[in-house]
Amino acid sequence: MGSDGYYYPFDYKVSKNPKDSMLAKTEPREGTNVVAFLDNGAPTTIVIGAHFDHLGLGHDHNSLDANPEGKIHNGADDNASGVAGVLELARYFSENDFIEKNNFLFMNFSGEELGLLGSKKWCENPTLPLEKINYMINMDMIGRLNDSSKKLLVFGIGTSSAWKEVLEKTNQYFSIKEDSAGIGPSDQTSFYLKNIPVLHFFTGQHSDYHKPSDDIEKINIEGEVKVLELIIDVVEALDSKPKLSFFKTQNAETPRMSFKVTMGVMPDYTYEEKGMRLDGVTDNKPAAKGGLLGGDIIIQIGNAKIESVKDYMKVLATLKKETR
Repeated sequence: MGSDGYYYPFDYKVSKNPKDSMLAKTEPREGTNVVAFLDNGAPTTIVIGAHFDHLGLGHDHNSLDANPEGKIHNGADDNASGVAGVLELARYFSENDFIEKNNFLFMNFSGEELGLLGSKKWCENPTLPLEKINYMINMDMIGRLNDSSKKLLVFGIGTSSAWKEVLEKTNQYFSIKEDSAGIGPSDQTSFYLKNIPVLHFFTGQHSDYHKPSDDIEKINIEGEVKVLELIIDVVEALDSKPKLSFFKTQNAETPRMSFKVTMGVMPDYTYEEKGMRLDGVTDNKPAAKGGLLGGDIIIQIGNAKIESVKDYMKVLATLKKETR
C-alpha cells in the first residue's frame, strides 16, 4: 500500500473473570486498523474492507474447539481470505486507472471477533467525511466456495436500489443467495449504521469455523479468485453511475434470541430447501452424542416443524436444560 498506507490504533477492554481467562493479565489491549487510501481525485470514495483478527491461542473463550487454549487458530478462511481479498483488490485497482469517479479506501479491521470494535471505532472517528463514502464492500470468509453448488451469499442487497440490478448484470458464475439486511455479524454493519450502502460477500459456514482446523490447506483459492472477479465487475459497472442511494432495511432476518441450551451444530446458510441442513457438528455436544452428522437435515424438533434456520432458532429459544 506504500506511502498511502497508515495505521489507526485504538484501545479496548474486555471484561472477563480472571479465573476463566488469561485476558486479565493483558488488559487493556490495543488494536490497529490498517488503512490505505487510493486517491483518484474523485468526489466519492468506495470502502473495501475485511477484518484481520482471529482467535489467537483460544484464550478469549470464543473458539468452538473442545479444548482450545494454547492451540493456534490461524483463521485461514476467517478471515485471512478476506484480508487477501483486500490486498489483491488494492493491487488491482492501483494498477488499473479506469476507475475515475471514485477513490478507494482499503481497510483491514482489528477487533471484529470481539464485537466489530475496529470498524465501529473508525466509523465513530472517520479519517474522511462519511458523506463522501459511496458504498462499502466487506469480505468475511470468502475462501470456502463449494465448486459443485457455486453458492455465494451476498448480504446487504436491500441497502441500495442499485445492488440487485448490478449483481444480476455482472454475475455469470455463482448461484447467489441474497439477504437484504444491512445489519449482520461482520464489519459492514458499522457502515450501514452510518447510512452507507453495503454489500457483504460470504462463501458459507463450515465445520472448521472458529477452530484450529481452519487452515490454508482447505482454502479454495480458485473459488476466491472468482469472488474477487465478481467484486471487480460490480465496482466497474457502478463507476459510471451517480452516488448510490441508501435504504434502511429490516434488522437481521433472524431475530436476536436468548438460548439456554445448545445443540452444537453448524447450519448450512446456503441451503434453500425445507429443513435446516447441517454443515458440521461439534464434538461432545448434544447433536454429536445423538448421532447427527454433517449433511443431515433437521425437519422437526418435538412437535415443531423445522423449515428453515429461523424456525430452528425459534424452537431452540423455547427450550431449557433438564435438571436431574
